[in-house]
Amino acid sequence: MENSPILSGKPFSEEKTTQIAEQFFRDGFVHIPGVLTEDEVTALRDKTDAFFADPELAERTNPELADHRYIQMGAHAESGETLPFILRNTIELDPIYRDMLLREPILSLAEAIVGANCKFCGQNVLRNLPGLSISTWHVDGSVHFPVTDEMPRHDPRLRMPVMWFTVQMALNDIDTIEEGPTQYVRGSHYSGRGPNDQENPEFEGNKPVSIFCKAGDIYLQDPQCWHRGAPNLSGKTRYILQSQYAAYWAYWRFSLCNGVPVPEDALQNASDRLLGLLGRSRPNS
Repeated sequence: MENSPILSGKPFSEEKTTQIAEQFFRDGFVHIPGVLTEDEVTALRDKTDAFFADPELAERTNPELADHRYIQMGAHAESGETLPFILRNTIELDPIYRDMLLREPILSLAEAIVGANCKFCGQNVLRNLPGLSISTWHVDGSVHFPVTDEMPRHDPRLRMPVMWFTVQMALNDIDTIEEGPTQYVRGSHYSGRGPNDQENPEFEGNKPVSIFCKAGDIYLQDPQCWHRGAPNLSGKTRYILQSQYAAYWAYWRFSLCNGVPVPEDALQNASDRLLGLLGRSRPNS
């Protein structure tokens, strides 16, 4: 990473890496203090602010990408005002974000969790201005391994499969509940269900845990663990860089296998049902 503000870093010891991975598998999340330096945090935050301030990027779209817009808007919790919220498609925008994918000990932790041949599967930056948050309790996407009504949960002797996961990187201090910390319900990735309550979710006696952290801390998140960003009720802006890593088999099945070309005239004349099944859009529409 020559001439980059992002350091190469070093992996943790094998023992510490294993301990962190085991905690992740058990709890569904794990907080790791002091990974990024102050200079890295400042560079990432400044670069992010510059992109949010770019009026051309605010209007830019690409229908070929999963996230069509480069700046996703959000509604203020009280006023309803539409405000810039999430910076998308970051690896296209600047090398600083690509360098973060290789930053150690982050990459080696990803390999410990989803495999040595893990693949990139997403990155963005959340910039929670006061009043902006994703404050509903949720799992990312859908419940991957649902249980039947007769089953209370997945067997605790299992290690729940992880198709992909998120590394959350705090770019500012989040010290109080008013500042909108990420919250988790420990062990809820074993529930086989979505959150059981929007006010006070609970899994086997485990209630929400807030990640109070300092700029440069990271925390690893199983997308099946119940979570949310608490409402930002402070006067501060909350910055979280998120990188996602996938198991190779999931990348191969859900990415490479979807890349088979289809002639443009066939797409133009295809039924809406076929286009939807292929995940393609009609050319020039």
